[in-house]
Amino acid sequence: MKHAKKNQETKVYGRNACLKVFEKRREDIVRAYVNQDGVFLFKDLMKYLADQKLAYHIVNNEEIEGITKATHHEGICLIVKNKELPELKTLLHANPYRTLILALEEVSNPHNLGAIMRSAAHFGISGIIYEAKVPVANSGAAMRTAEGGAEVVPAIQVTDWAHVFDLAKRNNFKTLATSSHDGESIFDYEFPEKGILFLGAEGEGLSSTMMKKMNKLLSIPGTGEVESLNVSNATTAILTEWFRQGL
Repeated sequence: MKHAKKNQETKVYGRNACLKVFEKRREDIVRAYVNQDGVFLFKDLMKYLADQKLAYHIVNNEEIEGITKATHHEGICLIVKNKELPELKTLLHANPYRTLILALEEVSNPHNLGAIMRSAAHFGISGIIYEAKVPVANSGAAMRTAEGGAEVVPAIQVTDWAHVFDLAKRNNFKTLATSSHDGESIFDYEFPEKGILFLGAEGEGLSSTMMKKMNKLLSIPGTGEVESLNVSNATTAILTEWFRQGL
């Protein structure tokens, strides 16, 4: 039972990530670890914990590093209940609003996924669908890199892309992907009202099997001095243009 409970909790660390948890779902906080400076920096959080009779521990940075297994914790770590996520069919349900969803094939780097979640939150993306061996979006590293974005944009782990494409078709979503050589410039393309932007794994890019399923291939214009951008930078470039078109 103890192991099962542990799997239902997440370590969240980093100032902005923790403050966003406190803002969005403070009722899910189980306990906190802060350094001495954090007692003042996170005084509203500390007051809430005291009022709710929740455990908090004032520790040094080395102890927080031991808990988080990370050096970029910024003096705070929260143990929180895992966030409830919508079902895939709910995320892909047709709605009357302009929508873009990100779909990531074979994601393994939590820092890249965290950077994508941060950009997704900034530009108003409805959600992220990702394929990974483990729930990377729920890791402390991804949540810290997202700087609070993980609390705003739901990230759903999937294993069956055929189901994703079926739901996309039934709900009138257009499938998009980037191609360095064959795609239409994002500056010439008018994004659809309902779109799913597919992005490939770090290094290899989107597989040829997935590419063949796309309704449209897009490219990001540049100098041509490098072959392509990494996945998080490419995402930000595309989302910038998508957002601009919606203004």
